[in-house]
Amino acid sequence: LVIVLLLALVPHVLGGAAPLTFRVVAAVCVAIFAFLFVTVSSRIVGLVGVTSNPTSGMAIVTLIGTSVLFYALGWTDNFGKVTVLTIGTVVCVAASIAGDISQDLKTGYLIGATPARQQLAEIAGVVVNAWAIAAVVLLIGSEYGFGGADFPAPQATLMKTVIDGVLAANLPWGLVLTGAAFALVAELVGIPSLAFAVGIYLPLSTMTPVFIGGCIRALVDKASAKREAASGKAKGTEGGVLFASGLIAGEGLMGIGIAAAAVVLGRRPEGFGFELTGTLGSVVSLGALAALGFWLYRTATAKEKG
Repeated sequence: LVIVLLLALVPHVLGGAAPLTFRVVAAVCVAIFAFLFVTVSSRIVGLVGVTSNPTSGMAIVTLIGTSVLFYALGWTDNFGKVTVLTIGTVVCVAASIAGDISQDLKTGYLIGATPARQQLAEIAGVVVNAWAIAAVVLLIGSEYGFGGADFPAPQATLMKTVIDGVLAANLPWGLVLTGAAFALVAELVGIPSLAFAVGIYLPLSTMTPVFIGGCIRALVDKASAKREAASGKAKGTEGGVLFASGLIAGEGLMGIGIAAAAVVLGRRPEGFGFELTGTLGSVVSLGALAALGFWLYRTATAKEKG
């Protein structure tokens, strides 16, 4: 209740210098959607883990619901669009933080950590990360831009399409209904519709490594099952998970480092100073990818020492 009052009464948080009625409606939308999705996020994380938390889906549902309400109230100008996006952002961040904190507290409970100290660490992490993430977004935006070939940002583009389509009453309903039909068929055949939808709207360059990683995981699970059947002892895959997590984090840090270097130098780094093109470049790239995949497989299936 206190947060809702602050969002409604403090200017330039939701709706800028908008009238009080506008800010109150926006704050109520935040309260309703955040209450629902914080609960859902925490429960999902408790059941299957933070990596399966569908925060993008929650944000899109929030944007659709808020956009429909704003359209009914006649708030369809750019001011309304920015407010809808702000509401979706607040709800998405709330759901993400709820999932992360639930995961941390669950882990702390299992290892006997003190909840009070964990909560202090969570607050410190949120304060530091708020500034760090804002700086990284500004850095990447100034160097690469958003929505282009270098940084396509498909989820952000999807959210923009939803807001513009609903508030301007020109949402491509044919595509929406087609997607709903695909989701229904996926659920009927036992395929998670959310994962199926993500695989459709993300670009091929993003989904290809995800698909390759899934194939490697399937091979690792098969090898682990054979080893367990032979020895009667379960074999974990923690090494492979940590290795893959390091690859993801390392790729992100390298992207930030390159963007920072480009801002400092005034130009993008030239790499190794030469470029492999044509067939040779394709062969070298595929060879490096195959070597990395084999390394990941060997790490995940390596025998435990001792």
